[in-house]
Amino acid sequence: MSQTLSDLLLWFLFAAMTAGVILGVLRPLRRKKAASGAEREVALYRDQLAEVERDVERGVIEPAEGEAAKVEVSRRLLAAADALEEERADVGVRTGLSARAVALVIMVALPVFSLGLYLALGSPGLPDQPFKERMAAPVEQLPIDALVLRVEEHLKSDPKDVRGWEVLAPAYIRQRRYDDAANAWSQAIALGGESAARLAARGEARVFAAGGLSPEAREDFRKAAALDTHEPRAQYYLGAAEVEDDKKDAATARWKALLASAPKDAPWRASLEAELAQLENPAASNANAPGPNASQVGAAASMSPEDRQKMIEGMVGGLAARLEKSPNDIDGWLRLIRAYGVLGKKPDAQAALAKARQTFATDKLALARLDEVEKALP
Repeated sequence: MSQTLSDLLLWFLFAAMTAGVILGVLRPLRRKKAASGAEREVALYRDQLAEVERDVERGVIEPAEGEAAKVEVSRRLLAAADALEEERADVGVRTGLSARAVALVIMVALPVFSLGLYLALGSPGLPDQPFKERMAAPVEQLPIDALVLRVEEHLKSDPKDVRGWEVLAPAYIRQRRYDDAANAWSQAIALGGESAARLAARGEARVFAAGGLSPEAREDFRKAAALDTHEPRAQYYLGAAEVEDDKKDAATARWKALLASAPKDAPWRASLEAELAQLENPAASNANAPGPNASQVGAAASMSPEDRQKMIEGMVGGLAARLEKSPNDIDGWLRLIRAYGVLGKKPDAQAALAKARQTFATDKLALARLDEVEKALP
């Protein structure tokens, strides 16, 4: 019974919406048109008659002259009135029929078309999907937005769940909600204490949010490195900060030490080696410039989302931040676009393409290379 009532209410709502649309469409048909030429003439002659009478009363003209003038004006008024009647009769037939025909077509066609479109593209037989039931589905069946909502609802009831904040922060990163990610890591740190991993993760979120190495992010990386000298994100970003501060020797030493202590199969090793080579030899081919290539990003695609975020998002985000500050690097844009494509981030790839094309709007060779990389996107 409740289901039937719900269906009736739904169709009543559809009917009311359709009626509102029809009334809105028909309203212009009922508007009065501007006065015609015959109507203006009739009004003019009536005004002239009144003016003649006033002139006679004031003694401006003699009564005999006034009568003659009124006869002439009245003759013209009658002629204009006859023309107006003929015009209204002709227009009334045409406009009345056409307006009624248009109104009839709209009243019939619009509901029929809407219903047909709904039956063709809609899902009238689809069962209800209440919000609570959707959120209760297995985790592997939920999209990222639903997962975030689930964790947020959990944290409202249990805001002291450190693990919940640690799960939520990387999800915010995937949604590009970088300020929210930094705040989530701050909650985790406040509840669970400072650790190298938490501080480095918050620093990275702050880098993404600011589009570069902000003072707050640098402080997080310094604290993380003090707690764990082998924390890769902390050491990488501290090296990037030293490069920004024109301390290239210090950055080179830091990154070499990081590579020496890193596992041989670390997915970010090749990217860091390329960046280090570029730092040591700026004149080297741009093919070895910093930033993850397609094979490195693809190798990380099989990792868990959290691990992939830690190892890849940092490199990609760092490259994107550098290009915001130094956009005249066509090879950097090409690497960034390919990385976004391999990670399945088509909107980010398209946004990077648009920015690169704007930057190199007058460089035909660069635009041709951007066209080629767009064609190669997954």
